Amino acid sequence: MVQQKKHFGEAPKWERETHALPRIRIHVTAPSYEASVAAVSNSASFRHRPMFVKICGIMNQVDAELAIAAGADALGFNFWPGSRRYLEPAKAAGWIRKLPDTVIRVGVVVNPTELYAATIAAVDGIDLLQLHGTESSEFCLNLVEAHIPLWKAIPMTGPETRLPDYHAERILLDTVTEGRFGGTGVPFHWSWARDLINANPTLELILAGGLTPENVGRAITESRPFGVDVASGVEGRSGRKDIYRVRDFIAAARSA
Repeated sequence: MVQQKKHFGEAPKWERETHALPRIRIHVTAPSYEASVAAVSNSASFRHRPMFVKICGIMNQVDAELAIAAGADALGFNFWPGSRRYLEPAKAAGWIRKLPDTVIRVGVVVNPTELYAATIAAVDGIDLLQLHGTESSEFCLNLVEAHIPLWKAIPMTGPETRLPDYHAERILLDTVTEGRFGGTGVPFHWSWARDLINANPTLELILAGGLTPENVGRAITESRPFGVDVASGVEGRSGRKDIYRVRDFIAAARSA
């Protein structure tokens, strides 16, 4: 029997329009990146995947395809309007849906209404949500009961950080910065993560917050997470992903 998703009431006009996403076909080429794609596709990091790696803050199809070629397990797309990496769902849907099913496509939201969360979860190509705000356990449970799979990010405030039951498939451990939700480029004490990971051996915890190709190996050695998540640490000055930093980050993570 096919289970039906919950409905959270009539959406405002702008959300109804967002929900009715067009099937846009966008053809993007980047000739200057072709050699890079071939190189990273044949690299050791692409063939061997002991450490789960998510590249977050993807803003275009070219960067998405290059990250996949480099060996990323998951990509994050930011649908929170307060982020500088924000994507308009209707415009992004056309190229996100064309990405291969071999990569997990994560829709990142911050303190959404249940209706907006359901709207983003329905974007063609999005596999699950990542809640990156102050969402409660009850809110998360409501989404799970509506058959919306999710991950939950929590702020690491210190060595005594608590981990409530968010009913999430995976938990991200991220840096606390006032007024910002992820993508800060600032690390926290990895020993805090290690303590939380050791106390919850059955959970799949992902380390985030200020990771770079230069420090991710040490971060993994000190905390031993299920996976790692990076955004600003692999970006160039333009805000786009730097394929060489993406490649180096994944290689460093998987050799730690």
